[in-house]
Amino acid sequence: MTTELDPELLKAFVQDEPIVELLALDPGYSGHGSDVWLIRTAASEMIVRSSRLREEPDHEFWWGLKQLFGVDPRDMIHFEANLKLLGGIPDIPVPQVLVRKSLHGREYLAVERMEGSMLRSFVGQPDGLLHDFGVWLAKVHSISFDKFGNLAGTQAEAKERFHPRLAETMRIMVEREHAHDPAMNKYLTIVLGQLEHLPAPETFCPVMIDLGPTQFLAENGKIAALVDAEAYVAAPRELDFVGLEYVMDKRAARPFAEGYSSVRAMPDLSRCRMVYRFFYLLMGVQGSVDIRRWLAQPELF
Repeated sequence: MTTELDPELLKAFVQDEPIVELLALDPGYSGHGSDVWLIRTAASEMIVRSSRLREEPDHEFWWGLKQLFGVDPRDMIHFEANLKLLGGIPDIPVPQVLVRKSLHGREYLAVERMEGSMLRSFVGQPDGLLHDFGVWLAKVHSISFDKFGNLAGTQAEAKERFHPRLAETMRIMVEREHAHDPAMNKYLTIVLGQLEHLPAPETFCPVMIDLGPTQFLAENGKIAALVDAEAYVAAPRELDFVGLEYVMDKRAARPFAEGYSSVRAMPDLSRCRMVYRFFYLLMGVQGSVDIRRWLAQPELF
């Protein structure tokens, strides 16, 4: 598949090296927010990413991410900061950032190409892979912040503001997307009532709002790399576990939890599960799902 990368941009990335191959990469699922290219020269390979968005984020996921955490996917400073922070945890490699460029009002980030194939599912994976994933995630969650926002530091707010800002965000999202849906408005009222009694999170850590298998590459029965880190923010770690309940089953959850628990204790989701599930439903992290079926998802953690 050919691509329309600007020749001026190509020259900035590869200098005077002749290009051997130039491919537009398809992640294999709909709704992805970035254009991604592979550039191969005789001496090197790199992956170039750029947001597909040209206007202010309006899609439910990207709008919510910007509203609550200040992440604008058009600004590659966020992806760059996420990779640099996660690069300090060696268990699962992340691409090294090579260069960030801006051309004609659009930002591009070039990173090293990682080996492996996209991990399609956590279900059915070897126990060792899931255990190691749990260990890695616990180490990610051990990075602590006293404010929530984004990892580039362009937005940071005190912990006491997290649940009020979450409530405000969910109210607006229901009004924007579900104003005439009685069920969504009913559950919004229930969730907001629960949220009033939730204590402020004690701390925040790096959390991927759309955490799932396709952000990772796998090779020889192990996770070989994390390559998609657009949606990392500073947030309560419980959000990652709420998201994982939708992409794991009981068999996969067991070795994962064992790995996580070998580093730090598992969180208690009992008080926040419904609130955070409702937020994830509004964010569309698994597409459009009936709210009753969404909230009835088995509890794994």
